[in-house]
Amino acid sequence: METAVENLEDNKVKVSVEIDAHDVDHAFEHALADMAKDVRVPGFRPGKTPVAVVRQRVGEEALAEEALRSHINGWWTRACSAAAIDGIDQPEINWPKMPVPGETFSFTGIVSVPPKAELPAKLKLQAVRPTVEATDEVIDGEIDRIRTAGATFQPIDAAVEAGHQVLVDMSGAVDGNLIKDAQATDLLVEAGAGRLLDQLDDAIIGMRTGESREVTMTLPAEQKPKKLAGREAVFTITAKEVRARVLPDLDDTFAKEMAGFDTLAELRDDIKTAREETALREADGQFRRNVLQDLGAQAIVEIPPPMVGRRIDDRLQTMARSLGQQGIQLEQYMQMMGRDLNSLAMELMPEAEREVREELALDAYADQQKIVIDDDKLRAFITEQANEENEAEEVVDRIMNDAAMREDVRRDLQLRDALDHAVAAAKEITPEQAEARANAREPQVEEPAKAEKGMSGDESTSSEQEN
Repeated sequence: METAVENLEDNKVKVSVEIDAHDVDHAFEHALADMAKDVRVPGFRPGKTPVAVVRQRVGEEALAEEALRSHINGWWTRACSAAAIDGIDQPEINWPKMPVPGETFSFTGIVSVPPKAELPAKLKLQAVRPTVEATDEVIDGEIDRIRTAGATFQPIDAAVEAGHQVLVDMSGAVDGNLIKDAQATDLLVEAGAGRLLDQLDDAIIGMRTGESREVTMTLPAEQKPKKLAGREAVFTITAKEVRARVLPDLDDTFAKEMAGFDTLAELRDDIKTAREETALREADGQFRRNVLQDLGAQAIVEIPPPMVGRRIDDRLQTMARSLGQQGIQLEQYMQMMGRDLNSLAMELMPEAEREVREELALDAYADQQKIVIDDDKLRAFITEQANEENEAEEVVDRIMNDAAMREDVRRDLQLRDALDHAVAAAKEITPEQAEARANAREPQVEEPAKAEKGMSGDESTSSEQEN
C-alpha cells in the first residue's frame, strides 16, 4: 500500500492511496467466497458450488462491487494509520475506476482532521503538586486496621450493640408453616453488619444472652421461592451468646506478632515510609494531570464536535463493558437510575471537551518543542515493552513492519515524551496561585445590575477613578 497526503483548507486532507495487486486479488477471493454462500445453482448444494461457476453466475461487475464494498473501509483505515491521519468524520472517498484482479487499485479520500492548536510563543507552564505527607492520623488509621484484623471475640454479659458477634437460633414461618431456608442453629452474626434482613438486624440490637424475640415482617419482593414474596412472616430469634471484639494491646508484642517488627516504633516508621512512597507516586501523577490541564487552558483552538462525540462514545462503551461484566445492560442501568443516554452524554460533554482540548494542546506542544520519535527510538521502546511482557522478537518486527501499528505506537510515544517534557519544564505553584491564574483567564462579564441601570456621567467618572 502506498499513500500520499495533501493538505487542504478548513482542516481537511486528501489522502491518495494505491492498493497493490496482491491485496486486490485477496479482496476478490474473499468477495467470491462470501457470494458463493448465497448463490444457488441447480445440481450443487448450498455453499458447494465451484468458484468458477459462481464467478460466471454473478458476473465480474457484481464481483468487483462486492470486493470494493467489503474492503474499501479497511483499506482506508490502514491508509490513514500508515499516513498518521486521524480523521474525525466520515471521509469522502472516490475512485477513477473499479478494481480489477491482478492490477493495482487507486482511490482518494478527503476527510476532516483535528485542528492545530495555538500555544503562546513564550509558554509558561505552572501547576500545583499535592503535598506529600504521612500524618499521624493516617499512620494511626493503618495501625487500627491491623489491630482490627487481629482482634478476638470474647463472651460478655451485656446487651447487644452494633459490632458485637451474636450466636443465635432463628426460625421463620408463614401462616404457621416453617420456611425451609429460614431455620438456623448456632448462627454467628455480627450485629449491624447487614447480613440479615433489616428488621431482624434491628431486633438483635439490645438483646441479652438467653433472650428471645419475635419479629413480624413482610418478606421482600425478591424472596425465593416466589410464592413467599410479599407474604407476612413471623421470625423467632434467640440470643445464645453475646461476644465483644477485644483488640490486642498496642505495644511491641503486637508489632511483632501482627506485622513482624521488633518494636511498635519500627512498625510506625515502616507504615510512614510506605504511605509517603504511595503519596509521592500519587502526587507525581496528579502533577502531570495538572500540567496537562494548564497546557490545555492556554491553547487557542476550536474544538470539533465530532471529536467530542467520539470521546463520549468511548466513555459510554467503557461503561457498557463494565456493566456487562456484571450482567447488566447499559440501557437497563439507565432505566434503573431514571435517566437516559442523552442526559448522560450531556453530563460527560464538559470533561470530553477538556480531554480533547488537552490532546490537541499536547500535539501542538510536541510540534513547538520539536519532539519527534525516530525509528531507532521507536524500536527500542517496542523492544522494551515486549521484554516486559516476555514476548518474542518477532513481535517487534511485526509492529515495525506494519505501518498502521507502527505509527499508532509512534504517536502514543510522542505524546508521552511531550508530556514528560512539559512536566519537567513546569513550575510548581501553590493552590492559591493556581486559583488566581484560573480567575485571570476567565472572561470578564459586565455586572447585570450596571448593564440594566446604565451609568450617569458622575458614576462613570467615579468608576474610572477607582479603577
